[in-house]
Amino acid sequence: MQKFLQWVLVPGVWLIMLASPVLAGVVTPAPDDREVSLAPALEVLVDPEGNWSIDQVSSTFAGRFLPHTGGNPSFGFTRSVIWLRMTLDLDQVRGHDWYLVQRHPIVDHMHLYEPDGEGGFRVRHMGDVLPFGERELTVREFVFALPDTLHGPQTYYMKVHGLGALHLDLRLSSADGLVERTYREQLVTGLFFGAVLAMLLYNILLFITVRDTAYLYYLVFITFFTLSFLNINGLGLQYLWPGCPRLNEYFPSIIGLSMVGVIQYTRQFIGLRERSPSADRVLRYLLGGAVLLTLLMVAIPPPLSYHMIVFMVLVIISTLGVVSWRAWRAGFRAARLYVLAWCFFLVGCGVFALLNLGLLPHNVFTNYAPHFGGIWAILLLSLALGDRIKLLQSERDAITAQARTALEKHVQDVEQLDRDKLLFLEYLSHELNTPLNWLAGARLLQAGQLPPELADAVTMVQKGQDRLQQLVSTSLRYFDLAGREQAPSLSYCQPMWLVDRLLRQRDAVIRARSLKVRNSIPADLQVVACEAELTEVLGMLLDNAIQFSEAGGDVLVEAVVSGQQVVLKVRDGGRGIDPQDLERIFQPFFMIGSGHHADGFGLSLPMARVMIRHMGGQMWAESPGRGAGATACVQLPQAVF
Repeated sequence: MQKFLQWVLVPGVWLIMLASPVLAGVVTPAPDDREVSLAPALEVLVDPEGNWSIDQVSSTFAGRFLPHTGGNPSFGFTRSVIWLRMTLDLDQVRGHDWYLVQRHPIVDHMHLYEPDGEGGFRVRHMGDVLPFGERELTVREFVFALPDTLHGPQTYYMKVHGLGALHLDLRLSSADGLVERTYREQLVTGLFFGAVLAMLLYNILLFITVRDTAYLYYLVFITFFTLSFLNINGLGLQYLWPGCPRLNEYFPSIIGLSMVGVIQYTRQFIGLRERSPSADRVLRYLLGGAVLLTLLMVAIPPPLSYHMIVFMVLVIISTLGVVSWRAWRAGFRAARLYVLAWCFFLVGCGVFALLNLGLLPHNVFTNYAPHFGGIWAILLLSLALGDRIKLLQSERDAITAQARTALEKHVQDVEQLDRDKLLFLEYLSHELNTPLNWLAGARLLQAGQLPPELADAVTMVQKGQDRLQQLVSTSLRYFDLAGREQAPSLSYCQPMWLVDRLLRQRDAVIRARSLKVRNSIPADLQVVACEAELTEVLGMLLDNAIQFSEAGGDVLVEAVVSGQQVVLKVRDGGRGIDPQDLERIFQPFFMIGSGHHADGFGLSLPMARVMIRHMGGQMWAESPGRGAGATACVQLPQAVF
């Protein structure tokens, strides 16, 4: 495979470049530029043996450079030395700090040959085989500060080689551009690893709580998976092992350990030993091979170890995807998220593998494909674990949960009924006390005396009698509605005509208060309801709107159709309702402000909601707040012909 890439694929790339009409040019950054890609201006020369010097490359072999075409250069695994040539003119940005940046942080050796102004070159060496402290700037990328003492176009050479895959993303960046991009990348990287850390801690707590070994293997997978990404991003060398760059070469072993964890996790998650012994046997063989290869990776030098680990990951992930898909088809519903997780992860790993083989271009998507696939896999695998536990618990506790739910509902209904009865008795005692005091004035008549106050006493007696009768009849009506078991008979109703008839009945009151009441409900609109009870509900809502509107105000009755539902709205511009009272006004005997009013009992809206719910609808109130008016809303099914 290595010789194929070296002697067949790479020369083929240069033939394509030779046939391209695109030529490299001089890169001239402007003062307003923050960052400029060098890919269009690169010229490439391949040194198969790696024996050429800068003097040979800049003179003898200078005519062999070919202009690079396409996006960022990607050479995959190659033992050849890659020479890059670029021409930079920094005259327009003289006096400002500019840098040559290699964004991909996994390159073994990078030698930058910059002109010394006397016909020669100064060389600067960077790479992930060197301790992190030897870098010019303490960032995970390779950054070369460019001098501003040279005038006019200057030709720079870069020599790149290593045992890993060679991906180049060269940028010319100002100091401000470098800081801004570094900040953005740190933010994105921080979010990625923060999410991974959160999932790690979350599953540690779950493992401590449930003691399920599947969580333990899942933690092994996440831990080594995270270490592998720290290696790829250069953050491991920056923060974890800055003085020991040789640890970067153990990347294949880290990946191997994550695969060992995920194989064991799969066996425990699906329960393959019980569900599918043959699939479990396949995964045991795969586990043994993964353990053996992980140990051998320590001794196998790259790039062979990189090829082997890429092949192993693709085989393992594909096998796990097939096994989980078969378990899902066999009826294990918790495996559906597991299958989706491996689809994401397989796509990400596959794209990255093709990138390392030089078959895909190096860009943001291909470079971070494992990150995208990995974070989705971690999230979905964690959700799959929760789904698995939920499924097992639901299968075990279904009957108990159903009985508990029924018992709790019954207890709540009984408690609510008791509260309503107690509230009713308490309120009834309070309301009866006032009319009884009024009725005491009748003693004046029994005494046979006819003082001037007789007319007032008779009025008080009549008023008390009326209110007492109204209270008793309204309360009995509410409890009769709340306790009925059979829903009323429903039919097609036209609410516009119901509202029109109600407004004619209240015409005198509306005129007396100089109100403007508009009925905007379409005449042909029909809903499914009990016409008598819907008329009663609309009458209550209109009475409230008329009562609480200021003299000369507006009342609007309208309908809003949404799908198969109709919302009837009665809107006034009156005193409004506080947000915390929007639901409380539907509680029996609740009235805004005081607990006692001479004009009502706090039962009209509760009765209206009960009737609407018995028709299969919903009822609620809306209001921006005190002084801003209120809207009563009734939702009912639309009549469908």
